[in-house]
Amino acid sequence: MNRFEGKIVLVTGAAEGIGRITAIEFARAGATVVVCDRNGELGAVTSAEIVADGSIDSTFIQCDVSSEEQVACLFAEIGKRYGRLDIAVNNVGVEGELAPIHKQKALEFDRVIASNLKSTFLCMREELRIMQDAGSGVIINIASIAAHIAFPNASIYTASKHALLGLTKAAALENADKGIRVCAISPGAVDTDMTNRFTGGDEAIKQSMIAGIPIGRMCQPIEIARGALFLASDDAALMIGQTLHLDGGWANVKP
Repeated sequence: MNRFEGKIVLVTGAAEGIGRITAIEFARAGATVVVCDRNGELGAVTSAEIVADGSIDSTFIQCDVSSEEQVACLFAEIGKRYGRLDIAVNNVGVEGELAPIHKQKALEFDRVIASNLKSTFLCMREELRIMQDAGSGVIINIASIAAHIAFPNASIYTASKHALLGLTKAAALENADKGIRVCAISPGAVDTDMTNRFTGGDEAIKQSMIAGIPIGRMCQPIEIARGALFLASDDAALMIGQTLHLDGGWANVKP
């Protein structure tokens, strides 16, 4: 079903994981997808896969979205090629180093905040400018279960995701009367390379994490992607500044 036919969709952090699958699923639903990532090799692979899968058009634009200058170039290119942007999925993020607060370094704080918060702010600023001119659009920010609960030794990551929801809610209220919806998705543990890095590749830690998830398994990237397609659709027309929890019930039991 081509429910997004004719729509221009931007997915950041689309070289792998949730972003890659989300970009592919939007394309399969008829959208023209702009694939964005700082990893030029893997980002180009995602875009090529979309075209090979039957999409009429997909563009890869290499960009470090924590850089104001590069973000300006990204959206100038989108404007030049397509003249508009209908849907944006801001998916860039890093897990950060695990350590108690008193052992964390300021440089690590800056790195995580730049990736998990500043990048979304920079992209949203440009996305909103384009969408306000058109009088319509949907922005979806990928948050985390850590936006709702705290994880020991992951204070910077937790803070960045809490702040991301605040940014989402404020932007949603500012733009609700302009035909633009801004929402978020909070995934739980998703079976991706990022989760493997978070657990240090330790299978025992991974199994311990799974044991705390009520459904008894990790989420799959395709399940998060389907949530993004729902939020971007007219079926979610009344969702303004809200967060879609896709965590298998984890946030309900995590102390």
